[in-house]
Amino acid sequence: MSKDIATVIKSVNYGEADKILTVYGKYNGKFALFAKSIRKITSKNRGNMQTLSTSEISFYEGKGLPILTESQLIYSPEIDSHMDIQNIERVLYILNKFLVEGESNVKVFNLLQSILENDMDTLRVNKFRIQVLKELGFLGDFKVCELCGTHDKVQYINPDNFTAMCNRCYSKSGKGVKLSKDIYSQTEFTEALDKYIKKIVEEI
Repeated sequence: MSKDIATVIKSVNYGEADKILTVYGKYNGKFALFAKSIRKITSKNRGNMQTLSTSEISFYEGKGLPILTESQLIYSPEIDSHMDIQNIERVLYILNKFLVEGESNVKVFNLLQSILENDMDTLRVNKFRIQVLKELGFLGDFKVCELCGTHDKVQYINPDNFTAMCNRCYSKSGKGVKLSKDIYSQTEFTEALDKYIKKIVEEI
């Protein structure tokens, strides 16, 4: 019997009462899990394994998919009408598309728990996505101009590849999003980040 602390990042109905869950474990990374009879009202695991819920789980590893045996809920975000569904989808998208099966990353797992325990507003979601991209090697340092290498007056981001630019290089290209304290909540930044993430997904 194996154990982990895991967050459900995808759920697919299987058969009449079962589900195949994709979970992100603190120690085992992303993996698929067979949850037998979990859709039955009498299932003891039913309420613990909802999408974005985090639970301490036990599972049996034999032939085929690991089989969920027990779960103990740790935290489940209250997804209600005041939450931005698009932001929830953004979090799930980056987790499902970028996490590699079987590769654990405790830092990314902890970042995920932090955002789940707070309101998933645009600012927090964008910060989370940037941190994940940096941790997984898809983003560089915003403190250095990608074009000339200077650390001086690096105040813009190129929305095409999310690299930083200094004022001089920005004036030459005429394209960029200005770095500011509220940049993570700006619509222009959010839309540029959406496009950049989808561009990476198409390339990997």
